Amino acid sequence: MKLHNALLGSAAIAVGVTGAGAAQAQQTPAGTSVNNQATVNYEVGGNPASASSNVATFVVDKKVNLAVAEVGGAPTQTALSATDQVTTFTVTNLTNSVQDFRLEADQQLVSIPLLGTDNFNMNNLRVFVDSNGNGTYDAGVDVATYIDELAPDATVTVFIVGNTPSTPGAETAIVSLNAVVATGGSGGALGADLVASSILVADSPTTVETVFADDGGLLDGLRNGQSRAFDAYHISTAVVTMTKSATVISDPINLLLNPHPIPGAVVEYCMRVANAGPGTASNIVLTDAVPANSTFVPGSIAVGTSGILGACILLGTSEDDNNTGGDETDLYGGSFDGTTVRATLPTVSALTSMSIAFRVTVN
Repeated sequence: MKLHNALLGSAAIAVGVTGAGAAQAQQTPAGTSVNNQATVNYEVGGNPASASSNVATFVVDKKVNLAVAEVGGAPTQTALSATDQVTTFTVTNLTNSVQDFRLEADQQLVSIPLLGTDNFNMNNLRVFVDSNGNGTYDAGVDVATYIDELAPDATVTVFIVGNTPSTPGAETAIVSLNAVVATGGSGGALGADLVASSILVADSPTTVETVFADDGGLLDGLRNGQSRAFDAYHISTAVVTMTKSATVISDPINLLLNPHPIPGAVVEYCMRVANAGPGTASNIVLTDAVPANSTFVPGSIAVGTSGILGACILLGTSEDDNNTGGDETDLYGGSFDGTTVRATLPTVSALTSMSIAFRVTVN
C-alpha cells in the first residue's frame, strides 16, 4: 500500500488503496473477481477521520493461447503397406482456464526442408490422445479423439496414426496436427469452438470475455484460437526388379550381320536392375549361372548405367573374371567362378537402373 499526503485547507489527508492485483508469476484464472477499494484518512481540527470509496470490481477475461509441437524432430520411418504408423505431437494449454481442444489430422502438400517434399498421402489418417500418459500409442487404449478438460499450463501427447499405401515411388507424406481451443468445463463431451469477443465492443467489467492471444504460423492465422505443427512419414523401402535379355552378337557364318544363335555364336546376357523407390537400394549382389550348352567368354563382364536403344550399358566398367586386381578399385565388382557370374553394385538410387552384362559362346 502506498500513502499519498496532501493538504486541503486545514485538513491533512492520507489516501490508501487496498485490493487484489499485485503481479503474479502464474496467470490469474479467468472469471476471478478483482475488487478494489480506496480509503482516505484525514484530520479536522486535530480529530482523525476517514472515508471509504465504493468497491470497483471487474472479472478477469479469458486469454486464449495454446502451443502445438512435434515430438522427435525427424520423420517417422515407414514401409510400403505398413499399418498404424504413428507421428507424435504435444498440445499445451496456455489459456488461463480449463479448456477442451478439438483435434484435426491433416494431409499437406507443402514442402518443409527438415521433413522433405510431400509426394503422397497416408491412408486412413486418424488422431488419438495419449490416455495413459506413457507417450506411446497403444491401439485400443488411446481412443479419445479430442482433449477433454486440459488444465492451464498442462500438456498432453497426441498421435496421428495412418496406413502407408503400397504405391511404389512414394517417399514423403507431410501431415499436420491442428488444435482448436474449445469450451471447457463440462467433462465427457467436446465443447464448442471458442469465439473471440468482438474488439468493436467495449469490455464489460462483469462478464468473462474471450481474447485470442495465440501467435500465427505456417498455415495458421494470427489470433484465431488454433495452432498447428508438422511431421512426416518417410518410406525407406526400395522396390527392386530385374529383367534379363539375351542378344546374339555374332555367329561364325553371318558374323555381325543379322547373326543367329547357332553353335559358335556369341550371345550377350543383359540383366537390368531397376529401383522404383522410394528408398535407395544398397549392397546389391547379382548371381547368374551360365546356362547349359554354352561357355562363358572370359573378360566379358561389364557393369554400369543402363543403356538405351538396345544397348545394355551406357556408362560402365569392364570387370575381369576374379574379384581381385585393379578393376576392383572402382564402384562395381564382377567375377566368374567357373559356373556362375557374380556382380556387385554399391547402390541403386530411386527411379534409376543399373545393368550387368556378360557373354557366352553357344556350344
